[in-house]
Amino acid sequence: MDSPWPLPPPFMWRCGRCTILLDRLIRRSTTEPGSSHEQMTLARHITTDHPDEVPETHGADCALCTHYAKHGDIDLWAEHRARSLFMPPGAASSS
Repeated sequence: MDSPWPLPPPFMWRCGRCTILLDRLIRRSTTEPGSSHEQMTLARHITTDHPDEVPETHGADCALCTHYAKHGDIDLWAEHRARSLFMPPGAASSS
């Protein structure tokens, strides 16, 4: 059975905090509705402790990247992009 979750990049496997936060996120997402707190906690950890690993802008087809580029909220924009490292496709970007 295929998992909707992407395989996390290698840096996340090497970081104990990333693996703990990812485990919490997946457990919460599969047992209860709503995992936004867990998503944002992991995204914030990545942007703070692994800033070089945050992906580039999703592109013009991502409404959230377009919004953040226009309004300049650099921290939230980085957290939004970091979510694409661990969230199922489409969950981290908005078209």
